[in-house]
Amino acid sequence: MTDSKMSWPPVVRKFETLVFAAMLIIIPFFAFRIVDAAGTALMVQNTASDLVKDLIKAKEIARDFHLNVTVTAAPPTSNEPSSYLIQSDSKTIEQVVLPNGVSIAGAVSFSDGGLPQIPSTFIIAKSGRTAQVQIDQEGHTSVQ
Repeated sequence: MTDSKMSWPPVVRKFETLVFAAMLIIIPFFAFRIVDAAGTALMVQNTASDLVKDLIKAKEIARDFHLNVTVTAAPPTSNEPSSYLIQSDSKTIEQVVLPNGVSIAGAVSFSDGGLPQIPSTFIIAKSGRTAQVQIDQEGHTSVQ
């Protein structure tokens, strides 16, 4: 057999080149999308974990110092992203600023005995990913 019978027609070679170039361009976009989705999910879960720790701390402050303590979500302002506040009456004990793009909604008040006045839920969200932190009547927290 000669070389001319074994070689591909020029149209097939151009098609191969086009497919190869398209793969080189498209694959990084899929990788970026996967990394972005994983990063968003991790950010929401880490925020939920930090909120649970702060709820436990607020409950202990209320119980140990016989104070009414409230944990309240604060909406973003023009200068700051979303945050949540740990307060006793009108005094702010701590303000926790969340990562950019993460939003939070919810509030809970702990009585001076360390128990929540009513069961509450916080919702943490970013780009379609959400987590719920629930506080029951006994003050136990759960993340969903």
